[in-house]
Amino acid sequence: MALAVITINDPSPALANRAQEVQIVARGLELAAEAIRGPGGAVASGNILDTGANVIGSWTYTAVASS
Repeated sequence: MALAVITINDPSPALANRAQEVQIVARGLELAAEAIRGPGGAVASGNILDTGANVIGSWTYTAVASS
């Protein structure tokens, strides 16, 4: 079992433009997945950076989690 916690900061007001909000979240998830996959799960946390190197969120990953 693995546990991933991903936080994505959307600067626009909540539900101001749902399509744009979904696009921002989807891109954040893609970037988080790349960051987790890159070192093969060896890194436990990090920031999600957009193309301008701005922090748009953060992630933590635990390869083995107990319930």
